[in-house]
Amino acid sequence: MGSSSLVYGAYAPQTSASGWTWLQVQMRAWLPVLACSIVFVIESTSYFGADRTSDPLQRVVEALFGFDACVHWDLIHLFIRKTGHFVGYGIFSMVCFRSFWMRPQSTEFRLLRQMRAHGYAILVTFIVASSDEFHQSFLPNRNGQFSDVMLDCCGAVALGLVLFVTMQVTEGWRRGRAISGGTPSSAYSSSVSVA
Repeated sequence: MGSSSLVYGAYAPQTSASGWTWLQVQMRAWLPVLACSIVFVIESTSYFGADRTSDPLQRVVEALFGFDACVHWDLIHLFIRKTGHFVGYGIFSMVCFRSFWMRPQSTEFRLLRQMRAHGYAILVTFIVASSDEFHQSFLPNRNGQFSDVMLDCCGAVALGLVLFVTMQVTEGWRRGRAISGGTPSSAYSSSVSVA
């Protein structure tokens, strides 16, 4: 028995001997990761290759910014696709972090838990991005590039760093309020006891 700090009170598992509660917690933790993975699987098909996305995206950009915006369309299209890699896998890493952070654990230093969850999230991002690029190497209109895997991991690290700093600032703010008497022990309001 020990106490475990979970990231959000809404995700705190109910202390119960029921296996159903454990399953509900696992589903809340991992279904978003599965949903993101399914999006990557769909996006990784030949239907979303550069040759298929170019015309629709060009029409959208022309509608928003005029025909002059597409003078250098190949460069703009490349930028859109690479930004999609960076942001998409960055969000995926944050979703993975949430899942690893929700895992009940024994009492341990909060910073260590955060670093471990971020490390696991980046590792999973690397594995999924590598699998995605490997799969694309077998498609006729796509090619697998290790540079895309590195870009995906950069997105994971960048958004993970933003999340990490945000969590540290928020925790410091809560502790400051608790010490000043604003809300006693609000820094630990999300702590639950896991049997």
